[in-house]
Amino acid sequence: MTDENNVTNEDLNKMVREAENEDDVRTRDIASKEEEAEVQPTENEAKIEELTNALARAMADLQNFKRRTEEDQGRFVKFANAELLNILLPIINNFDRSAEHLPDNLKDNDWAKGVIQIHDELLKTLEKIGVKKIKTVGEKLDPNFHEGLMAGPGEKDIITEEFEPGYTYNDQVLKAAKVKVGDGTKK
Repeated sequence: MTDENNVTNEDLNKMVREAENEDDVRTRDIASKEEEAEVQPTENEAKIEELTNALARAMADLQNFKRRTEEDQGRFVKFANAELLNILLPIINNFDRSAEHLPDNLKDNDWAKGVIQIHDELLKTLEKIGVKKIKTVGEKLDPNFHEGLMAGPGEKDIITEEFEPGYTYNDQVLKAAKVKVGDGTKK
């Protein structure tokens, strides 16, 4: 019986050692899994932060794209309007010349008055949409707004006569005014 007890004690000791080894392995596995569990949320948090930043950049890019698109559309509309106005300006100038050279016998004619009234309404409408006539006579010559065609007696660099009006549209020159400028000599 003693041998059986010894064997049993040896077996028990062996079993205890094996159990302790298994327990050590399990403890290490648990510690490893705990470390992984701690690392994994950190990795997930980093991934979430990365995706959040990417989303914020994408949203900012989209807003910038929308803003640029709206600005481009606005510029396109202004450009298209400017092209149309450049086509209409010679017609308006012809109206001006016709009104200036209206024969005396037609000045009281209702038809002629109606045409002049249409001309005036057209100018008012153009002014409402941003077209303005460039000031000339008595103004200092500004090459950005005036095209000096002649020089003659008068105060130096002051416009003395307008040959053809100039116009701006939304503060951009559509057509420079053609003018005569004083050269500093007296009349």
